[in-house]
Amino acid sequence: MNQNIEGNRYDYVIKYSDKRSFVIYAIRKKDGRESPITNLNTIIGGVIYPILDTDRIEDSDLYIKDKKIGKKLYKFAIKTLTDKHWVNKYLESELDEDFYNNDYYEMPDGSEYDWKKSKME
Repeated sequence: MNQNIEGNRYDYVIKYSDKRSFVIYAIRKKDGRESPITNLNTIIGGVIYPILDTDRIEDSDLYIKDKKIGKKLYKFAIKTLTDKHWVNKYLESELDEDFYNNDYYEMPDGSEYDWKKSKME
C-alpha cells in the first residue's frame, strides 16, 4: 500500500508492504530531494509512538510483526500527515533543518551520496 500526501514544502509517501515493512519518505518540492524520515523524532513521537509504544527506531524501514498493527499504523500515519497544522508547525520545520544541515545522505550500502555535488553535475 502506498499513499502520497502533498505538504507545503514537502510531499510525503507512506509505504506499507505485505512483508510488513513500513516507511515514510519526504520529497522536498524545491529540488526533488528524497529522504526516508521514519526515524525522525517528530515522526516517532507523532506517528509511531502512539501505535507501537516505542521511542527508538534505528533504520528507515520499520518491520512490524503483527499485520493488524501495521495497517493501523499506516492509517494513522495518513491521518497525521494530512493534518496540515501538524505538518506545517512541527514536521516541515524539522525537515527544513535536517535537509539544510545535512548535505550528505547515507545510502543503504553505507556509502555517502553528496546532494550538492550531484546537483552540479
